[in-house]
Amino acid sequence: MVGTMEDFIEEEEFSVSVDPRRSRPGKKKKKRKPESQVVSILNHLFVKYPCLNKSVVDTGRECSDSDTSCSLSFAKVGNFTSRSPPSIKSGHLLKSALAGGISCAFSAFLMHPVDTVKTQVQASTTLSFIEIMSKIPEIGARGLYKGSIPAVVGQFASHGLRTSIYEASRLALPLVAPGLLDIQVQPIASFLGTVLGTTLRIPCEVLKQRLQANQFDNIVEATLSTWRQDGLKGLFRGTGVTLLREVPFYVAGMGLYSQSKKLVERRLGRVLEPWEAIAVGALSGGFTAVMTTPFDVIKTRMMTAPQGVDLSMWMAAYSIATHEGFLAFYKGAVPRFFWTAPLGALNLAGYELLQKAFVTVPLNRSVHSD
Repeated sequence: MVGTMEDFIEEEEFSVSVDPRRSRPGKKKKKRKPESQVVSILNHLFVKYPCLNKSVVDTGRECSDSDTSCSLSFAKVGNFTSRSPPSIKSGHLLKSALAGGISCAFSAFLMHPVDTVKTQVQASTTLSFIEIMSKIPEIGARGLYKGSIPAVVGQFASHGLRTSIYEASRLALPLVAPGLLDIQVQPIASFLGTVLGTTLRIPCEVLKQRLQANQFDNIVEATLSTWRQDGLKGLFRGTGVTLLREVPFYVAGMGLYSQSKKLVERRLGRVLEPWEAIAVGALSGGFTAVMTTPFDVIKTRMMTAPQGVDLSMWMAAYSIATHEGFLAFYKGAVPRFFWTAPLGALNLAGYELLQKAFVTVPLNRSVHSD
């Protein structure tokens, strides 16, 4: 039979004061703080009386010493006293990589024509967005999808690696630096994943943009010609400015999506539906895309520069500012918004929904098998 709370407190105080292993003659007893006494009493209760479980309170039944269904997981008290270390499972990381890779590859293929228009607007020093749009019938569907193969492959590999590193870092950082707050862990993990994932995608990005700018007819020709003229350095052209575009985009985008989602859920008083989460992800992605457009313009100029020409980031920025004006840094902002909004929806909300689906399916299978 479970005793009263006063009995537990008296028993705990008695065990603290008279236990010969804890008290030594001739040595002054150290005074314990009130909060440490509360923790000690709670730990004593849940270890000695495992029936103090929420399920017992809800059902109103008592349990015997042999009743294992009433046992309370000590993690509940552990959460009160200390943070238990998370476990990093390879299966979880693989599911995160697949969720991130599939969602981004699908959105990249779906919105590739818009990306082609954006690239042609940014690569040209004379044609405007309206003039490029008027040439869409001449470009045709095949021209709009030029460079889609390296785009899809690059997005799948890059974002698969980015999301898996993000999840691994998010779980490992509290172990390496226990003093970090949750609001600090997320941007650091996003930064690490974005840097490594983006670096992997740079060669695909170079080939994609050169095909979109009509410099080559197919991916084989673009790869061989770039390798012969510029070598490995040519395939990684624009890495620095691409990181300057991607890191703020994903770090700020994920933070904006997370905080916006919490704000909307707080206002509505409920969890968002999938379509509502996708809408929040689209607006978050589109907003951050417009803010990082200047880096995107510089990146396009560097990657589509003639072969053999060593164009640095500062030279490209200076050329744009002096010959076209500062508004040229926002060339292609409109198609970039409409290209990145669905991409942001699938990258942020789609990744989250896919990850939940990967977790739910095995759980449903195990329930049905039982």
